[in-house]
Amino acid sequence: MTIATRRLLLIPYNESLQSDFLMLNCCAKNRAEMNGPLTVSSAKQLFHQVMHDPTLYALAVLDQATREYIGHVFICHLDKKPELGFIFDKYYWNKGIGSEALKAFFPKALYECQLEVVSATVNTHHTPSIKILQKLGFHLAGEQNDSFGPFYEYVFTADVVANQN
Repeated sequence: MTIATRRLLLIPYNESLQSDFLMLNCCAKNRAEMNGPLTVSSAKQLFHQVMHDPTLYALAVLDQATREYIGHVFICHLDKKPELGFIFDKYYWNKGIGSEALKAFFPKALYECQLEVVSATVNTHHTPSIKILQKLGFHLAGEQNDSFGPFYEYVFTADVVANQN
């Protein structure tokens, strides 16, 4: 599935996007809120998973004008407890790109994957991601701690959103 928005293209992954994916995920600043950068080796493993794992639904995010790779949106663990995730290149932060991409991706992913409940985690201090999740209809389910620090768990339930409309 390809999705076009005013400024973005969300496209299925192909092998030609590997180096851009590696650069995005090996950057310490890009991954600061995702428990730090990946090594090249672990980023390559993740890319292989994106390409071949049926329990992962992911799209590459491109700038529509330049076709430059700028981010990654996904739902993982489709066979267990589906979890939404996203990462965007630091040069595109604070421009509404994350909101635009996820508002287009998330409803279509719910439909394509036939999901009714999806979780997401976010560091307790990362306000931009919290706002995006709230805009998508996620609700705070609790706070937890791991070796990387405190984080919130958010949950989206299709029934709750449908009943609010």
